[in-house]
Amino acid sequence: MLTNTLILVRGLPGSAKSTLAKKLAPQANFAADDFFTDEAGNYNFDPSLIQQAHESCQGRTQMAMLDKEPVIAVHNTFSKAWEAKPYFALAERFGYSIFVVECQNDFGNIHGVPDHVIQRMRERWEPLRGELVPLWTTIKIRFWDWYYATKRRLRS
Repeated sequence: MLTNTLILVRGLPGSAKSTLAKKLAPQANFAADDFFTDEAGNYNFDPSLIQQAHESCQGRTQMAMLDKEPVIAVHNTFSKAWEAKPYFALAERFGYSIFVVECQNDFGNIHGVPDHVIQRMRERWEPLRGELVPLWTTIKIRFWDWYYATKRRLRS
């Protein structure tokens, strides 16, 4: 059986996280920023609701995993390693392979985040280490899952 995939797309505002996530997982891409976007597509950020926004993003990710969505992308800044931990826990709980993609572009942010705030994010940036599965390992696991599943089908 092929392993489902959770892709964490991280980067500063304006680095094309959302664009990439939508291309990688058109059916299941989530961000805390979605919480602040109304039905007309207007972005109305309220810093007092940031915790609820992240809880909503985690909840939608969990629902997609319960629905066995094969590829899920979460596109948040993830400037601190602890911010990604709930997603690592969800991936482990539901048997998802996890990839971390870091966007380093600068296309100008669409949410109007002030430059001084982006600079603070840049200064607090941490690498995500220790919990990641190397890409080659995941490819090998997927290959062998496919190989044994095919072998079983051919025997039956």
